[in-house]
Amino acid sequence: MWFSKGAHPVFNLDEVRIPALYPGKRAFKGPRKGLPTGHPGGKNPSDFWPDVLLEDWESAIWDMPNVKANHPEKTSHPCQFPVELVERCILALSAPSDLVLDPFLGVGSTAIAAHRHQRRFLGFELDADYLDAAKKRLALAKKGQLPTRKMGTPIATPRGRVAEVPVEWRQDR
Repeated sequence: MWFSKGAHPVFNLDEVRIPALYPGKRAFKGPRKGLPTGHPGGKNPSDFWPDVLLEDWESAIWDMPNVKANHPEKTSHPCQFPVELVERCILALSAPSDLVLDPFLGVGSTAIAAHRHQRRFLGFELDADYLDAAKKRLALAKKGQLPTRKMGTPIATPRGRVAEVPVEWRQDR
């Protein structure tokens, strides 16, 4: 959820544009013939409404890996999300020096993203172990030593053979 205080909420569209599928594409007929057909920064992400076409829906989803065993950001938290996820939200929905609130701090991904993008931060966490992990991660981030996945890094595509459903589990056998 996104809450904003004041009459003029921030929305930085350029921070969350979807890269154009065909950058530099030009109109081939009509009054705009020869002119670029899209925005140089990419397309405006779609709203998430039920009547959105499937292809628009799929192109509007931020594709990034979840934090699991081999992710560079993995901690002891069972529901940790990547810093990249909250970074995009912070860039789109706040300005430098704005205050970012995370009422469920966890291991501090939101605090790290806020620090990286010159936002002030306030967070709450009931679990002392998670709070300790968040403090340590934020300290490392401030020194530039926290291992994280770089924002916008494409997801690796498996090469060769990947895991398959065992034959004995298949219903079509």
